[in-house]
Amino acid sequence: MKNKLQKLLDEYQENYNRFTYGHYLDPNNIEDAIKTGLVGCYYLDQGYLPEKRQAIGQVLALYDKYWGDKLKFGFFDGNSNQLHPYQKFSIDKKQDLINNYALDVLNFYWSNVDNLEFVPEYLIKTFSEPEWYEKLHQDITYVQLYLPISELKEFGVEQLIALNQQISEILQPMHGFFGLGIQHSHEYYDYQYLEYELAHQFLGLDISNDEDDEHLREGFKCINWLTILSSQLITDKLGSLEALKERNSDNEIRFYPYSGGVVVRAGEVPELGDVASNPYPKHYVNVNALLKPARAPEIASLGFGSINGEIRFNNRTSKEWQCRFDDVEATDITVSHEPQSAKVINMDSKVRISIQTGQLCPHTGVYSAQ
Repeated sequence: MKNKLQKLLDEYQENYNRFTYGHYLDPNNIEDAIKTGLVGCYYLDQGYLPEKRQAIGQVLALYDKYWGDKLKFGFFDGNSNQLHPYQKFSIDKKQDLINNYALDVLNFYWSNVDNLEFVPEYLIKTFSEPEWYEKLHQDITYVQLYLPISELKEFGVEQLIALNQQISEILQPMHGFFGLGIQHSHEYYDYQYLEYELAHQFLGLDISNDEDDEHLREGFKCINWLTILSSQLITDKLGSLEALKERNSDNEIRFYPYSGGVVVRAGEVPELGDVASNPYPKHYVNVNALLKPARAPEIASLGFGSINGEIRFNNRTSKEWQCRFDDVEATDITVSHEPQSAKVINMDSKVRISIQTGQLCPHTGVYSAQ
């Protein structure tokens, strides 16, 4: 475990400048416009119910227990134009404020930054529509949190898994995830073109933009290091947890049940999925194949499309991103050291290779459709 964790932290540090962009508004070059870290998101049905709102308050209290000292500013009333000091209100008062929005939109955002243009390392936020709106538009409630990757070591890998079990038992989400992802500011739409580039350079990163997407009522968005499934989703799409375990042939895919569902773990630590070295980690490929029947058939666009020549996600490329681990071979399987054939390949000659539409081209050359 320690070796794999340190290897991940080293890989992260080596690639830090590839997925971190400083913000032009910060003359000290401390604050970022976009970065990568730990991201968790939990998707709730009927988030307007009093017990669901109370559960959201409990998760805020749980986050406060471990990282409340990191949170500095934010808002609790949906008004992002007026930030409040986090410590101005006790956690009990914050929970009371959540309960006060029982019949209205619940939208709070607490982080470690004092300017919503900047990307936080520590964040917990939620968005939940009132009953009439959810029933009319089918939007879903979500709770999202950010942590720096260093918490894998400081808080602990096993402790983070246990925390996700606890959060899931409190919230009873339809599904959710926790792992490496792109972290962006409250003004997330400004840098979607960078997200598009990073998503194609590091396949292990989650992209979270449209988290109240109604399509997510049909299944989870995509796998990650931890994929959270409700018992209902398992029953409807996968049969049963026992059947799921029987179909699993990867010893590094582990199951952590909680009352109401299960957390599925793909490997000992999260994966970056760097296309230059290991785009298709085997545990991610395997867990994707295992859980795919419970995945949403489609998702809303992860971006607003191209603007002034900037390439952003659209519906087609969002679907391709969602399916990026489908029907691919893992790239970190141990290579056999058996003697190679004596046949010599003339590298100047043409060698035909085939790939599926949407996959990354493994070599330079001319590709044509058949």
